[in-house]
This record gives sequence, C-alpha cells and structure tokens, in this order.
Amino acid sequence: MNPVVIVRELTVETRHRERLLHEVSLEAAEGEVVAIVGASGSGKTTLAQAMLGSVAAGLRRVHGDVRVAGCDPFTSSGRRAVRGRAAAYLPQDPASALDPQRSVLGQLRTADRIAHPRGTRAERSRRVAQAMADAVLDPSLARRRPAQLSGGQAQRALLAWAYLIRPRLLILDEPTSGLDPDTAQQVARGFTGLSWRPAIVLVSHDPALVERFATRVLGMRRGRVIEHPRPSPAASAAPARARAETPPAPRRTALHAAGVTIRRGGAALLDGATLSLADGELVALRGRSGGGKTSLAHALCGHAVPAAGSLSVAGAVVPWSAERRLRERAPFIAYVPQDARAALNPHETVRRTLDRAARSAARRAEPAGRAGRARFSPEELLELVELPKDALSRRPDELSGGQRHRVALTRALAAEPAALVADEATAALDGASVDAVLGALDAYRRRTGAPVLLITHQDRVISRADRVIVLEHGSLAVERG
Repeated sequence: MNPVVIVRELTVETRHRERLLHEVSLEAAEGEVVAIVGASGSGKTTLAQAMLGSVAAGLRRVHGDVRVAGCDPFTSSGRRAVRGRAAAYLPQDPASALDPQRSVLGQLRTADRIAHPRGTRAERSRRVAQAMADAVLDPSLARRRPAQLSGGQAQRALLAWAYLIRPRLLILDEPTSGLDPDTAQQVARGFTGLSWRPAIVLVSHDPALVERFATRVLGMRRGRVIEHPRPSPAASAAPARARAETPPAPRRTALHAAGVTIRRGGAALLDGATLSLADGELVALRGRSGGGKTSLAHALCGHAVPAAGSLSVAGAVVPWSAERRLRERAPFIAYVPQDARAALNPHETVRRTLDRAARSAARRAEPAGRAGRARFSPEELLELVELPKDALSRRPDELSGGQRHRVALTRALAAEPAALVADEATAALDGASVDAVLGALDAYRRRTGAPVLLITHQDRVISRADRVIVLEHGSLAVERG
C-alpha cells in the first residue's frame, strides 16, 4: 500500500542551531494510525507541523523531504494542495484555530462549502450533521461561538471541521487531552472509524489511547526517533511520585463560594453550588466534558459573572467581576486556561511575560509599587516546572505545546495569587512533566499558603489531591477527602 505521507531524514534547527528534529523519517498509509510518543519538547509537534510544510517562528528546515499525497508542502503549490485539502491538522490549542466571531455551525458550513462547492443545501446539512456525530459534538452546541465552548468542546468542533474536508492525512495533536475517559474513547472510535480511511498521525501522551488505537508507535527523544515498545494502559493511571514534603493540614478557609448558579442557554450548569478551599489545599475537580467545570473556573477568576452566588477570600467578600476586583483592590485569583497559546502574548519572551506578572503582584501588594523581592525569580519558576533557563529568551511559538502550558502556569505563579485555578494544566504533558507541575504547585502552596483548584480528568493528578470534588448534574459533591 502506497504511503499517504512520507518524511525522509527531516532536520529542523532553531536560530541558535539547536536541532529540534534530527534526520527523522516516518511513513503512514491509508487506514494506518501512526502514534508519535515522547516527552514534552522532544519534537513531536514540530514533526506534525512539518507535514504541513510549516515550522514555527525562529525555526528552519535544514535537511530532508516531506511528501503528502505526492505533494511537497514546503513549496507554494504543494502547500495549497496539502493544507486544508489533502491534510488536516488538529492542534493542541484548538480554540485558537477557530474564528471567535462566528458560530460553530457557520464555520462548519464554510468548511463544507470549500470542500464541496457543488453540493446542495440538504447535502451540506447532512455532511455537517455527520461530521458533528463523528466528532462526538452535541448538535445543541452548533449555534455557539468558540468562547461559549469548553476546551473539549472546541477540540471536537475543530475535529468536525477537519472531517468535512475528508483529508487523506489527519494529523491529531493530543486530540483527547481535556476529555473525560468515556468521551475520549468515543472520539477515538470516531476518528479510527472514518469511512474514507485516512492515514492518521496521532501525537499523544495517553498510553491507553495509543495502546488501543495505534497501528504503529514512533518514539521520540530530543528530536530523534528511538525504538519504543507499545505502552501499557496501566501507565496512564500510575500515581505521580510522592510529595517530597507534605503541606500542613488545611485549617482556615481561604476561598468560599456559596449558592453559585451558572446558566447557559436557559439550562443550569451549576445550581446553587457551594465550594470551599482551605489554606494550602490542592483540590481536584472532575466531571464530564462540557459539564460546567470551565464555567465555574471563569466565574471564580472574575472572567464571567454567575447568575447568583457569593464569593469570599480569607473571609472578605470579593465581587464577581474582574473589573470591580481591580478597582477595589480585591484578592487576585489566577486562572491557567486550557488553551495556553491563546493565553500567552505571541510577541513577548517568557522572561518579559513573567516580569510583567511579577510587577502586577507588586502593584497589588503596595499601592506605590514598592513591594519587596518576588517570591520566585523567573529562573526559579522555570526550574520548578523543569523548563530550561534558555526558555526565558523564547517566545510562545518557539516552545512546544507542553512547554507553553508550563509557561502559562509559571506566569500565574509569578502573579502571586491568593488562589489558583488551573484548567487541565497537565492534560497534554508526559508523566515526568506532570510530576514537575504538581511539584511546582506543592512548592508554591508551601511557600504562600495559597490553595489550588485543579480541573482534571487524570487519575495520576487526582491521586495527589487533598480532596476530590465531582461536578455532576449541576451540583458539586465531595468524592474523596
């Protein structure tokens, strides 16, 4: 069977001549699922993007060839033939790829019109409905704009867009990160059961997904292809390493939200819910994808005002609106979003991003901005999450997806919040990077006493939490703790 995609001895370097890909080769034929696995920053996303003839800012291809359906995507004619036609790409940060001003349905109809210009309206409606079904996207979400979707819903909206193109090559970069296990399995069955049987290149840190659905597994380490045994599904549930030092037992209530009601389209995502976080506590929040976890996070961090409810931090009433919090110098609650690319300024280096967050913390601490030394220096923050110090000079597009997620977390820590809410901050990370993030949160909680609410579907993360809360049917219930 002829390969749909062929990569031969591809070498990609940074502007400092650091090799991100070193003579990497890959093939995938129709109906195959080739999984690419490896640590965060090993070159997986760089390889995936190169199949579209794209390298991030500051990178260059110095050697090697790529062919997709016989076309060279690094040429102008080949790029036109490949992108959005012969190949479709689902990035790690899908919300950034959707038009924020248009509804999901409008974007899907446009995709279908481009792919099938002679189709009738009835045919278009059927294809759009089928694509949404294959992507496990609820039709009731079609009229919403991307900002009204959870991270997992945005992921599936972009996946439906890709299906409408009917590409010969489907490149999926962490397609199930941020999804609950049942939805992840449904999504995977959808993309492996497509009627036209595209070649699929699957970038994933989910061992269970790779074990069940991959035809072949390609391991990567520091930009090189390595021999990689098929992973054991048990690895995905392995607990994170034990804490080096256990935080003190929770005492005072640091954050309390009562009677929280959040509505969407007339339906209550939360109905009179109550949530408390104690000093230094790590609380995991889980629940089905699209159930309202991100909406609760947005409310707590001042990004959306709920229909009802009250919020207090350290016993002081805090307004729901971020603008009022700023005016009234209320305690700051930091948010680490699922979409790190959209959250970070593409023109800022990591150092400038962290310095700006530290200055905002200083202004909150002292009206004249005369606060003392920051709790963590930029170098210390990067060390906490096991990022190299040279990342300080890089911009977001010069980082891997997993590295961007860790930078988004360090930015939140640099701002010295009274509480931290992290939304699937570890979903796209390998096990060692997950441990690094959890270790950083432990260190921050020990040093500051600030509580952390961590939205997650990962058993590895849940095992480290002091308490586990489940959001289900509009209510919050304690599962453990």
